[in-house]
Amino acid sequence: MASADAVPVLLGACLIVAAAVFALLPLLRPARASAVGMVVAPDAAVDRFQLYRNILELEFDYETGKLSAEDYAALSGELLGQAADQLREVRGRLDGIDDAIEREIAAARTAFASARGAPSSSAASGQPDVAR
Repeated sequence: MASADAVPVLLGACLIVAAAVFALLPLLRPARASAVGMVVAPDAAVDRFQLYRNILELEFDYETGKLSAEDYAALSGELLGQAADQLREVRGRLDGIDDAIEREIAAARTAFASARGAPSSSAASGQPDVAR
C-alpha cells in the first residue's frame, strides 16, 4: 500500500517542478538585443515610409482642426526634409528627389484616403490643403 500512496505524491512533485521551470524559464534565457534597449538600424525604405505615414497623419490632424496652419507647415517641412535626406542616401543623387518624394507621398495619400473610405481634396490635387 505504501507504493500506492507514493504515486500521487510523485505526480504532484513532478507537476510543481514543471510549473516552476515553466515560470522561471524566461528569466533563465539570455536577454535579446531589443529587450535591453539596443537599437537596430531599420531598413531605409521602411523608415522612409514611416515618415510618409507621419506626414499623412499630420495632414489628417490639420484637416480635422487639431493643428494650426503654422504648426502644420513647420512639422511637415521637417518631416519632408528628413524624407529627402533618406531618399538622397538611398538614391545617392540630388536630381529629381523632390519629384520622387511628391510622387511617393501622392501614392501614399491616395492609398490612405481610399483606406479611410473618403477621398480628401488634397489627395485629388496631390498638394496639401494648407490655406484655409
